[in-house]
This record gives sequence, C-alpha cells and structure tokens, in this order.
Amino acid sequence: MDIKHEDLTAGERRYLEHARAAKSQGISLAQYYRANGLSVYTLYNIRRGLIRKGLVTRGRAARATPSKSGGFVAVRVAAPSVGTVSPTCQLRHPSGWVIECGSLPDVRWLSALISGEAP
Repeated sequence: MDIKHEDLTAGERRYLEHARAAKSQGISLAQYYRANGLSVYTLYNIRRGLIRKGLVTRGRAARATPSKSGGFVAVRVAAPSVGTVSPTCQLRHPSGWVIECGSLPDVRWLSALISGEAP
C-alpha cells in the first residue's frame, strides 16, 4: 500500500510528525502530547482513523509506524472449553473485523485473503 503525503489529512500528517518526534525523544506518543500541551483525545481519534485505513498498526512497538500491506497480526490459539463449540481458526484484522472458521482454511484462500486478491 503506497500512500502519498497528499492522501493524508492535515491531522494525520501532524500525527505522524509528532510520532516521529516522540520516537526520537524516546517517549510514548501520549507522553509527548501531554508534554507539549496537545489533546490526547485528538491523538486517539486520529490514530483510530489511521488504524482503520491500515496505515498504523496497534501495539507498543509499531503504534505510530505506517504498516505494510499484508502485515502479521497476533493470533491466539486455545483449546475449546468442555461443552462449548468454538471455531478452530479465528482471524482478527487490526481494523476490527474477525473471521471464525470451523476448520483450518484452505491455504490458497488464506493466501488470497492476505494478499487482497479475489478468491
């Protein structure tokens, strides 16, 4: 995903500039915003929008780093509880959508899903 500077809103561009500054200072983005008298509420709103667009990932290490298309997300594998039916596989996208499968998905389908190709 190639996003040009012009494709970002002014707020998103400022967010990324502040993120780089916070990283260079070795502090969290929230600490940076508070120290500079900026609205932490605005920080979280802009970040949520960037996450939805797939430009920023969740997580402490990559919070303000533009993500690459097809990046990995955390997967939790757990044994099913006794007496309950649970999916065998659950795919959770950083934007919030979840796919639950009753069995392991076909590799070709999963590859097409990750690459964004039509199955």
